Amino acid sequence: MIGIEKELLIFLIAFSSGLFLRGTYRCLECFRDIVKHSFLAVGIEDLFYWIFVEMYLFVQIYHTSSGSVRWYYILGVVVGACLMSWLLQKVKKMCKKIYTRKT
Repeated sequence: MIGIEKELLIFLIAFSSGLFLRGTYRCLECFRDIVKHSFLAVGIEDLFYWIFVEMYLFVQIYHTSSGSVRWYYILGVVVGACLMSWLLQKVKKMCKKIYTRKT
């Protein structure tokens, strides 16, 4: 049985993983806005993204908790991804306000 300090550290690592993965997907969305893609290309990109996510999370779980999936790890990834989505929305609204004031 691991201590609460180690569980908190694992949660923070999972939280940062969620932030990173959501940020990475937003970068992919920005790339799609710059370069127009067909439906097939978007599907292939998403497939490769989710394969990357699976491998990344597998390695993270293996290193942090010796391969056992803990509920607080899953919670950390979800909370991190949700927080990043919220932050991205706020930044988008702020940029929209700044852009509309200049024009």
